[in-house]
Amino acid sequence: MARFHKKFSYVKVTETWFTYKFNFRDLFTLNAYLHIKDAENQKIFGIQDNSCTVELKLDSDIETIFANFRPTLRRDIKNSQKELVECHFRDDKIDEFVSFHNAFANSKKIWLTSKSRIEEMGDNIKMSFATLNGQTLAVHSYLVDEEVGIARLLHSASNRLDENIDKNLTGRAGKLLTYKDIIFFKEAGYKIMDFGGYADNTEDKSLKGINEFKLSFGGEKVTCVNYYSIPHYVLKKIREKISSV
Repeated sequence: MARFHKKFSYVKVTETWFTYKFNFRDLFTLNAYLHIKDAENQKIFGIQDNSCTVELKLDSDIETIFANFRPTLRRDIKNSQKELVECHFRDDKIDEFVSFHNAFANSKKIWLTSKSRIEEMGDNIKMSFATLNGQTLAVHSYLVDEEVGIARLLHSASNRLDENIDKNLTGRAGKLLTYKDIIFFKEAGYKIMDFGGYADNTEDKSLKGINEFKLSFGGEKVTCVNYYSIPHYVLKKIREKISSV
């Protein structure tokens, strides 16, 4: 089960991903059940909303999965392999991951992460790196649940915003890294690769582009339900308002 505690200042909240079991006591504590798919007959838990994501089923062989990628994506992955970009998972490089990710996040003005936030997830997080000649080009992190068989993308960062970097090289490396991640999770017995969200009904061109990129790997859009206790939902809204100021 992917269940862990997060600390925001002095407040501790509990998140449970992918599985849900009603518990009356959770209504009055800082709890959330996220990304629940079999929610039609569930008891009501506090406040709920829907979210969308892109999921790729890993039940086919890797050759078939690769064949279902869009042609331009397959080409870029093959070219990145020819460029000798290396991809690997490492659990002992949290500091490097956080530093690299936050440099990208600062440039994009998106959420930062921290060593403590990564460590809070314990065995439920995995990090992958794409490197060339010892230089990191892209990184990913995944929230994983071995029991359910889902790996969900949490963070994705690259050095493509660096003016001294070949942006096309970095872009190809990021695509290769995703492909290698898919292989890793399939071989580890996971059933689903979750691309970490889908911006439904958006008119934002950037978000539309991200949606299309996620779909280019052959997955499909799915809708999930998120359940929040009232205290957790209030805290969530306060944090969103503060971050938008």
